[in-house]
Amino acid sequence: MTIEEVQSRLRAAHARIGHEGRFALTLTLNGTEDGYITHWFRPDPHAFEDCRAVGSGSIAECLAALDRYVETYRRRPTTEEIGRTIGLPDMPPRSHHGTSFLMAAE
Repeated sequence: MTIEEVQSRLRAAHARIGHEGRFALTLTLNGTEDGYITHWFRPDPHAFEDCRAVGSGSIAECLAALDRYVETYRRRPTTEEIGRTIGLPDMPPRSHHGTSFLMAAE
């Protein structure tokens, strides 16, 4: 299997989970064709990135584990998607940068 074929499988899996996070394939450097796949994602937009182990072993085993992971993955809808589902108008994302405060000085 070529690297382009592996990249294509990773991109297809990423699309199947709604482009949430990113997949990383790490290969060993000891002469074997072993490695592991991880899924990096943010559980909340303001959270630190988290990582889940997807699979390890040969490239074929990693890609089989990736397929199993994608089949069972359940994407969480965003707040905006939930709002649209219940009929709320689109609201601009909350940002602390645009908020102004009035301060009294003595």
